[in-house]
Amino acid sequence: MSRLQIALLALATDVQSGLTELSLRVDTSTEEGLQELLQESVLILLRSSEYWTHHVNSSQKINIDQAEAKFNSLSLEERSKLSSETLSNIEGNIKEKSVISPDDESAMYIVVTLLVGTAHDKPLFEDIRTPDDLKEALNSLGSMPSDYLLKFELMWSPQTENDSLTYDEFISEYSNMIDLI
Repeated sequence: MSRLQIALLALATDVQSGLTELSLRVDTSTEEGLQELLQESVLILLRSSEYWTHHVNSSQKINIDQAEAKFNSLSLEERSKLSSETLSNIEGNIKEKSVISPDDESAMYIVVTLLVGTAHDKPLFEDIRTPDDLKEALNSLGSMPSDYLLKFELMWSPQTENDSLTYDEFISEYSNMIDLI
């Protein structure tokens, strides 16, 4: 079970549009679709590395009997931070909701969350401290063999293009994030 969150400067608007387009296009009801969603999400993040500011990560071995409950718990924890879910694609069932983007000049951040459940028996990555460590972790996720990927969930906040989190919202919802050094 692995969680990787990356905060990016709001200037990375291509991230939101890229993840939206990807989520609408990929068939998440298949193993191949989930693998494509993971790989393409990783590519979008790697191509925006100059905007990375903070991160938080965990990767641990979980007893198979507890894995689904742990994954669902992490998913709920992260989804509860979203002010609204404007797009979801669960097993190919796409739901979209329109939201008017606030015009807030104090907005600064976008946060992308990758939750990954694997058949891998070891953590996918170690402690991340630098942008190079983060690139290595993303490469590890993106190059994972498809038969290891059991479950994957992609979230980003805010989901609406040209919207972003203010510093206060970021600190309030993502207080555990660490500066990249």
